[in-house]
Amino acid sequence: MSLPDCSDFHLQFTFESLLELQKWFLNLWIPLLLLPYDAKLGFKKLEEYFNIQKISAHEETGNWKTFKRDKNILKYCKSSAIEFVEYPTNGVVRRLQSRDNWNKIWMQRMSSNIFEAKGIENTIEIPKELCEISKNTKNKYQEYFKIHRNTKLQKWWESEGLKILEKFLETRSAKYMYNISKPFESQSWCSRLSPYITYGCLSIKMIVQATENRRQELKELWSDAAKNHRKSLQYFMSRLHWQSHFIQKLEDEPKMQFRNLNRDFDSIRQKTDTDLIEKVFSSRSGIPYIDALISQLQQTGWCNFRSRAILVSFLCNTCQQPWQAVAPRIAALLLWTLIQFQMQAGTTWINTIRIYNPVYNGQQKDPEWKFIYHFMPELKNVPIKYIHEPHLWEDFDSIDYPEPIVDIKSANKIAKDLLWTTKWNILKSDKDKIVKKHASRVFQWDRRKTKKTPTKKSQNKNQTTLF
Repeated sequence: MSLPDCSDFHLQFTFESLLELQKWFLNLWIPLLLLPYDAKLGFKKLEEYFNIQKISAHEETGNWKTFKRDKNILKYCKSSAIEFVEYPTNGVVRRLQSRDNWNKIWMQRMSSNIFEAKGIENTIEIPKELCEISKNTKNKYQEYFKIHRNTKLQKWWESEGLKILEKFLETRSAKYMYNISKPFESQSWCSRLSPYITYGCLSIKMIVQATENRRQELKELWSDAAKNHRKSLQYFMSRLHWQSHFIQKLEDEPKMQFRNLNRDFDSIRQKTDTDLIEKVFSSRSGIPYIDALISQLQQTGWCNFRSRAILVSFLCNTCQQPWQAVAPRIAALLLWTLIQFQMQAGTTWINTIRIYNPVYNGQQKDPEWKFIYHFMPELKNVPIKYIHEPHLWEDFDSIDYPEPIVDIKSANKIAKDLLWTTKWNILKSDKDKIVKKHASRVFQWDRRKTKKTPTKKSQNKNQTTLF
């Protein structure tokens, strides 16, 4: 909670989700305590009242802090003769031996049975002191969020997540693949399920199976609309697989939270311009698409994938800032786990280097100017012709808006030369090591389809196929 990548967004969503879970558990006669301690201290507090014999937990791939916490809990359990059991909750495999087997394991997990929760006949009695501590913790956060609650965040309950999933599969997913990259339209047509997945309100397995059931329903309808709908759902399914794939990288190499996946990139982008970064996160970059995106994140805690990629690329590639300096700032604004950061910053070697022009993308993805006008109302008087580049407007001095902090075209040219030169100078032995450990393998959800045999030409490609 004290780390820079944590914000009130995350605390609010977590706390409100726990309150719903607490009410739900009461129907099963299971008590849920909210204790204001770190994990090890919390268990030591419980040991004052109970003889702890076994601890059950879910496997979590968090940050370096939670990684060290989990290791400390393992040591604590061993020293106290406590059995510690972790259960997988998604497609990420702990202590994965080889990426070659990962797709198979993912498929097995996603296809396994979903269990219904049942009550417990004989629950233990919770000491009054612990109940009081839990009550005080609950009251403390309720008082805090009476003042600091963000009403524009997605609703946090599991029941709300289920409604969103149902509506998405029924109707909104029909236009998913056609609107996923549009900053304004994607707010309505994307799944909006990421926070519920991140905080465990909904499981990937349940979403995958519900999606597959919907695909089979649509298969019975012989219409072009149903065919296109199924195509969008297949595209969504690949995104669910993709989510697990990228978290698996962090699971296998936790230090990539703060260290380049390929160490050859350590020699570039070493200087941090705090003034420039502050201008971007204050929506004062002078580039409307970027400033509107920051405003959207600050208000809602959400943006689409393409916008996140553009923001990371702009800060790290166009503005040449170390990704380590900006990742916590962006993570604090997102309501779910921030992954794929190094992919967009161009430091993995596995992924191709992507350098975006936010002006061009704004013109292509926001041609009706809805996104910029909605999140940057101070630009409402700028003519449509100049909305993506207001500094070219002859009356630019009449509005309170800065000139661009960087010349995008020339800066992107410099970034492209720098990153590609570094990439192609990397030793083959380093490349092979990264590919073996982190590269994805060919994935196909519908196994009844015939897989195409890779041609010799495709086998020689440096970048492996993602799906």
